[in-house]
Amino acid sequence: MKSARELSTNKKKRIVIIGGVAAGTSAASKAKRIDPNADVKIIQEESVVSYAACGIPYVIEGVINNFEELIERPPDVFKSKYDIDVIVNTRAHKIDSFRKQVHATDLQSGKDTIFDYDFLVVATGARAVVPNIKGVNQKGVFFIRNYSDGVKINDSTRTRDVHSSIIAGAGLIGLEMVEAFKKRGHTGRGDMDVTVVEMADHILPSLLDKNMAKIVERELEANGVKIILGESVEEILGRDGQIKGIRTSANRVIDSDLIVLGTGVRPNSEIARDAGVELGYANAIKVDEYMRTNIPDIFAAGDCATARNYITNKDTYVPLGTTANKQGRVAGENVAGGNTRFRGIAGSAITKVFDLFIGKTGLTSEEGIRNGFDPVEEVIESITRAGYYPGNKPIWIKIVADRKSGRVLGSQIVGGEGVKERIDLIALALLLKADIRDLASYDACYVPPASPVWEPINIAASQTAKLVI
Repeated sequence: MKSARELSTNKKKRIVIIGGVAAGTSAASKAKRIDPNADVKIIQEESVVSYAACGIPYVIEGVINNFEELIERPPDVFKSKYDIDVIVNTRAHKIDSFRKQVHATDLQSGKDTIFDYDFLVVATGARAVVPNIKGVNQKGVFFIRNYSDGVKINDSTRTRDVHSSIIAGAGLIGLEMVEAFKKRGHTGRGDMDVTVVEMADHILPSLLDKNMAKIVERELEANGVKIILGESVEEILGRDGQIKGIRTSANRVIDSDLIVLGTGVRPNSEIARDAGVELGYANAIKVDEYMRTNIPDIFAAGDCATARNYITNKDTYVPLGTTANKQGRVAGENVAGGNTRFRGIAGSAITKVFDLFIGKTGLTSEEGIRNGFDPVEEVIESITRAGYYPGNKPIWIKIVADRKSGRVLGSQIVGGEGVKERIDLIALALLLKADIRDLASYDACYVPPASPVWEPINIAASQTAKLVI
């Protein structure tokens, strides 16, 4: 890799970063720490930077008071504290890799500006997939991907009479919005009717197998949420440009005052593609372990870039905030003169739905088969504390392993508490290529308020290990 240290010591390195959320701001901050003399600029299309997008549903729910609390550092703090220039409301629309320039337009004045760079980080994120269905442009139809999306939804539930809502797509963000709407309600009283429409035969299809998803479906229904599976939204019905409901693929009509389309995301990779940067899995920008693209001195990170799965050793696309921050930090260090690697991902993710936490890391059995493994799995139900201790909650754990080698391949966990730390443990086991028998016998700690005497991971791994040759 061409090192940033190869530049003349008499010249400030010019580091330009396109995108100012997780990956972009992480890259900028790390670059400035590695090389305090570098000239670092962030070009951001939105009016805000460095915000916690994962917190948007909790503002709508009312747990967080306002959207401003999600902003970690405004542009003036980046300048005064870190000497990083942040140019907001500006869209980068062209990369000239030969002249090493980024062409951008101020969205308010229309003025065009050219930014010269020595090193470029593309951190353009991802955008919501807009399905090609009739009525999608009516009022009351929303996507939720960025700060302004959240503000629009929140304003809509406050400024007009919203009694019912539909969430199309039962993924991570969709289910978080279910709880937000159910608890918030049209006037904050928590009385909004919520219907989930999912085209798969179970919710959270990218996270859970059907038998684990059933546990979460019961929790949703117990909280008054209607679930429609195996159907998609075919048409958004309206009157005078305002949504009134939907028609599904089964010709079912559902009345609604508002719909959130959580039908997936797509990487914002076009600006890089047009500059000759190679795209990879899911049309995300293909990067190596140093976050380099195929074009010298152009790096990429976050939701616009691929990531290497450290179980399959193949590129994948899993747009999560944790990955974006880590990739951004690696890219920032390397453009400033470092030589660090991104170790890859296992696709670890977690969410909360009412009183349940839901987590996954690694592969499902189906994914294992597609990647050449011979998977076995077992599911156990246990408890999170000693049986006699107050506040005990149920927990369900599935662990997947390779039948022949015993290698741990993945896990899904659903429970009232203790899910995150157990998912994290298995994610580490995946990174270390641990054997299922290691998980069955590792020395877990015990205290009645925190766990039963038999750690549930030990139990689940022991059951799965019985299926290993």
